[in-house]
Amino acid sequence: MGKQIVLSALVSLFLLFAMIVTAIAQTRTAGVSVNDWFKYGNAAVYWSSNDPSATFPPPGYEALKEWNDTQWMRVDVTAISGTNITGQSITHYKNGTETTSGGWVDVDTGDGVNQTMAFISANLAAGDTIYNSGSYSTTRINETIPRTYAGGVRNTNHLNVSSIYIGDGAQISYSTNVYWDKSTGIVVEESIGESNQTGAYTTTWSAWMGITDSKVWVVPEFPTWTSTLLILIVVTPAVLAIYKRRLLKTPIH
Repeated sequence: MGKQIVLSALVSLFLLFAMIVTAIAQTRTAGVSVNDWFKYGNAAVYWSSNDPSATFPPPGYEALKEWNDTQWMRVDVTAISGTNITGQSITHYKNGTETTSGGWVDVDTGDGVNQTMAFISANLAAGDTIYNSGSYSTTRINETIPRTYAGGVRNTNHLNVSSIYIGDGAQISYSTNVYWDKSTGIVVEESIGESNQTGAYTTTWSAWMGITDSKVWVVPEFPTWTSTLLILIVVTPAVLAIYKRRLLKTPIH
């Protein structure tokens, strides 16, 4: 009887270990192809404050003004090597000028420049981490849900990050929602915002984005609340980093 108990315990430990290893070593794949492109447009940013000393854009969020000045942005996939996706971004501003920049991201490790969070692995699901290592290795997809983007229903992976920080005489609420197309791993929608209550003064800002066109599938026209991919590749990593720093102080759940 004692040997059977020991054997059963060892088998259970082995199965548990196997499950942990499988989760850690989850295969990540690029869901897009070279020459695929994705277009985002109709930039929209909201900002409001009754604080006479408040300024737009708020300190640390200078990219908000650039979103407001952006008419559309297009990301082209130029190269793929294993789990590494290289892309080129063209930003077209409302005054007619354009800027072009390159970037890349490894959808396994999360390493990258300018494209981090723009692409994640294909076919992830609720509970999976955004990347397998780095600062997003503990950030998990909240749910996989159907949403309409291409004239029909598509499965999307949804990440929600929200928190309330109280300290230094202020109460600050943060919220970020990001949606990726499950089969390709490309970002398709995002909302992000902050509310800062300091004494009698309240300052809030928010921005939204959504895909408007793509070579991969036909995308219908979106409402005017959609904005550019700039919100994802510039601000979201910075906001999530701020969350983590402030949550180390006095988080309220």
